[in-house]
Amino acid sequence: MERYTKEYLKHYEEQSFELHLIAARRRQVLKSLRAHPHANILEVGCGLEPLFLHIGDYTTFTVIEPSAEFVERAKALSSGRQNVKVIQGRLEQTVLRPAEARTFDFIVLSSLLHEVPDPAHLLRAVHSISGPDTTTHINVPNVYSFHRLLALEMGLIDSAFDRSQTEARFQRHTRFDMLSLIRLVEDQRFRVMSSGTYFVKPFSNEQMDQILRHGIVDTKVIEGLERMIRYLPEMGSEMYVEVRPA
Repeated sequence: MERYTKEYLKHYEEQSFELHLIAARRRQVLKSLRAHPHANILEVGCGLEPLFLHIGDYTTFTVIEPSAEFVERAKALSSGRQNVKVIQGRLEQTVLRPAEARTFDFIVLSSLLHEVPDPAHLLRAVHSISGPDTTTHINVPNVYSFHRLLALEMGLIDSAFDRSQTEARFQRHTRFDMLSLIRLVEDQRFRVMSSGTYFVKPFSNEQMDQILRHGIVDTKVIEGLERMIRYLPEMGSEMYVEVRPA
């Protein structure tokens, strides 16, 4: 966890391309959240920017985060917000009191499922605290992202499922395509209400960093790439599902 935290912080220190993906990811989460009841929200893993900073129409907001540094930052950012609770720990370790379970309208698992050693275990924990109408938003990288398929056709990788440098750097455990993601959530007794991909990324994060830093493209190009998903709906760099208990 300490190594992961340090690597994550580098995105902000270096102002890397990943910050654009973080922003696109957040926009997708917020779009999902606003489409469903969300009076009582649970965010599992918050990083440096908890979602409560970007939305205000909730009754309660609970954050569960294993990183001590991220927890301290979330607590500082939630100062004065009486309806926000920040808990250090892992959801799989049952850090919620029984009275808190099954009270959430909306649960966020953003950029998390692929990073845990046992995704099924985490999903079982989510299911155990979900009521029949609880919506869970899950997003993960897409192995059939445009940039991975380009690398495959260039002969740089043997399979779209090959481990990337970014995945090695952040100790990511699992790679998903939409079929395997849907199969996993359905195996854990969820039903998929909607799904999709977002943000067309033509090159690797490292290459995108270099392109931005050398001024080859500007933020208008980045915004255009995000909108390109309407033409390449299955090739976004990340994908999401919205699920409820089956």
